[in-house]
Amino acid sequence: MVNKQKATLVILNRSYWPDMEATGQLLTDLCRDLSRRFDVHVICGQPNRYHAEQQFVQSGIEKHLGVTIHRLSHTRFNKRFPAGRLVNLLSFSWAVERYLKQARLQPDVVVSQTDPFFLPLVGKRYAQRVQAKHCVSLQDLYPDVAQAVGKCRIPGVAGLLRSKLRAVYEAADRLFVVGGCMRERLAAKPWGIARSRLHVIPNWADCAAIRPIDHADNPFRQSIAANDQFVVMHSGNMGLTQQLDRLVRAACDINWPDDAKLILIGSGAAKSKLRTLINQCGAPLGRIELMDYQPREMLAESLSAADLHVASMHPNIAGCLSPSKLYGILAAGRPLLAIGPRETELQRTIGDNDLGWCLDSADPMRIANTVAAAESEFRSNPLQYQARCQRARRLAIRRYDRTVITGRFGDHLEQLAAEEWLETAESLETGPIPRRSRRPVRAQFESVVSPAADKSGQGHASAAVSTLRVDDAQPVSEPPPISESQPTSEERPATACSTPRSSVPGYTGLPNASIDQNPTSLDNR
Repeated sequence: MVNKQKATLVILNRSYWPDMEATGQLLTDLCRDLSRRFDVHVICGQPNRYHAEQQFVQSGIEKHLGVTIHRLSHTRFNKRFPAGRLVNLLSFSWAVERYLKQARLQPDVVVSQTDPFFLPLVGKRYAQRVQAKHCVSLQDLYPDVAQAVGKCRIPGVAGLLRSKLRAVYEAADRLFVVGGCMRERLAAKPWGIARSRLHVIPNWADCAAIRPIDHADNPFRQSIAANDQFVVMHSGNMGLTQQLDRLVRAACDINWPDDAKLILIGSGAAKSKLRTLINQCGAPLGRIELMDYQPREMLAESLSAADLHVASMHPNIAGCLSPSKLYGILAAGRPLLAIGPRETELQRTIGDNDLGWCLDSADPMRIANTVAAAESEFRSNPLQYQARCQRARRLAIRRYDRTVITGRFGDHLEQLAAEEWLETAESLETGPIPRRSRRPVRAQFESVVSPAADKSGQGHASAAVSTLRVDDAQPVSEPPPISESQPTSEERPATACSTPRSSVPGYTGLPNASIDQNPTSLDNR
């Protein structure tokens, strides 16, 4: 019987479990799902926010949910000060570079994420040194974000950074972006990257963990608002790109409904200024409330507590990032007010599917009028309001469920690992064995297609690759290309799951999805 060996992934990103930031929580979910198919190693840093009672190795190596975590020490100055923030980013990048020079991980694929945005430079050098494939996964696009919010004003700095990053992106074996608008921005000047090199893989929500909960059955809702109040919520990062000061001013506007309450959940660089603004804006007592991030296991309750969610983007950052909060809101079956440029993924998703209301600018009076219109529909036309909720939930299950998206990501990485092993086999016929392929355990790659995968047509990239043994250099066939289509949960084979899927009233739902119990947070950027 042929022994199997998992391909090894090394993933670089500062934020990871137990960090409560969105990118870290998304990466934690991704790595947990990938660990079923790969030997996953995460090189990460210190969490910015986590529950005080959470136990973890603050500097060193530990195993968590099937993933090997290599946590490094670095500076942790206050993020509110630009100089301190920059030193933190550089400190972590240098720590990663030093650690990788001494680590003996022998990866097949290196994945560089963008916290901080320097990491792809480090990842490229490391992948070249160990002769591994290199992927770049872009959650946000720098220096464009910094320029959009006026934080990169030194002449020539943005151009120099963009030139160096473009070279890394163009050389990557895979370049993943989180939305079509980011792909268009990278394809246009000044980036000018070929559109064919850009693979769109959006963020996701765990639809088994995040589900709609009626207000009557939701203790969190009952603790934050009266039964007859209309709750407007922003849940996630309170940073420079969300324009939350405009939302607070809208709640103070004369057109804001008397029975509507604004709740802001999360933390970030702008939170202290928002607290000051709330105290000064003259809003009626109790109309606006600031709350901290809620525990991950309460995400279904907190997102379902709203009657209307708000997601706002700075007008200059179209294509620079995509609010991952969108997918958790859809999974909770709630309508959304999208504020930002019309060409963004956020606006397209809400507008094209009639999931809420869209504004192209964060004008406080227009926001207040739109909230009034949403409240009116909620009270006078409940069937139409419920229809929006049901469409949101169905879209989340069909297109943005965790099992769907992480499965596509894994397919790409599995194909790259197959290509890397094929190239190693070819080198045995043409010259000496490369240094990195002299492994303690001989690399083997076996074609396996489960009956379920074979019937559904969703077999992994390994399905078309014959058995590869580095010591034998057996001939192999080329792996098939990865489809850019988005398979549904019905189309993708499921694995064991003890958490049943839920749905909004009146929606029968799709077949139960496959996920271990691990509530995910899409509180976001």
